Amino acid sequence: MFTVEEITLLRSFDTSTRRTAILSLMNEMGMMQDDELIAQCLSMVKKLENTTDDDFAGVDFTVYDDEDDWKEAADE
Repeated sequence: MFTVEEITLLRSFDTSTRRTAILSLMNEMGMMQDDELIAQCLSMVKKLENTTDDDFAGVDFTVYDDEDDWKEAADE
């Protein structure tokens, strides 16, 4: 459904519900200056709009938490 990059991007926003994620992305895009990031956010908004609430609820946004913790420990 979502790529690793998309999940990583979405984790930066409020993902409590699909609609909240869409609104959060749209709200923050107004403050972005990077065209590539804006394009990626627009793409995610479209993808979220075409995703059902049930499918979105099944996305595990914590799946990469352990990997991130491991990388941080390795960098220390």
